[in-house]
Amino acid sequence: MLDAIITALFLAIPLLVSGSFHMWVVSRNQFAFLAKPIHLNAFGANKTWRGIVVMMLATIPGVWLAQALEPALASALTVSILNTDAVLLGLLLGLGYVIPELPNSFIKRRLNIKPGEPAQRFTFLFSLLDQADSAIGCAIVYWLLLQPSLDVMVWMVVIGPLVHLVANISLYACGLRKQPF
Repeated sequence: MLDAIITALFLAIPLLVSGSFHMWVVSRNQFAFLAKPIHLNAFGANKTWRGIVVMMLATIPGVWLAQALEPALASALTVSILNTDAVLLGLLLGLGYVIPELPNSFIKRRLNIKPGEPAQRFTFLFSLLDQADSAIGCAIVYWLLLQPSLDVMVWMVVIGPLVHLVANISLYACGLRKQPF
């Protein structure tokens, strides 16, 4: 079980890198020409082309970092990414991160919840969805490319939202996020 947990945490590294970089980009309004909503009415102002492009491209260096760290952790890991194309994995993980966020945003816009604002009703459910949607999307990408065991998949889905939450709180503390959740 410990190997599955360590593997799930290890597989989160590329997304921690890209998510942190994305928040830095947004907080400094870098690549403003891409900060156009994908579809304003459907998803709101915060789901932008910049988010898709930055998450896809910034996840690649995160994969390279994980590949560099893997030899030191190999004895505790149940899957390897060393022989995986870092560009392909990074691009797909970036998409796996952003695409699952869209249905949640779509539902929130239908319920008149403003982009970036917490839900007043069903607060816990929407907070959970905000943290879990990307974890599930990335777990699917890993499953398709690496075929991790079921216990690793479960831990990715369970730990992913917790890692996402801790990262959000840390980015908020650093001034890179407007809200901690």
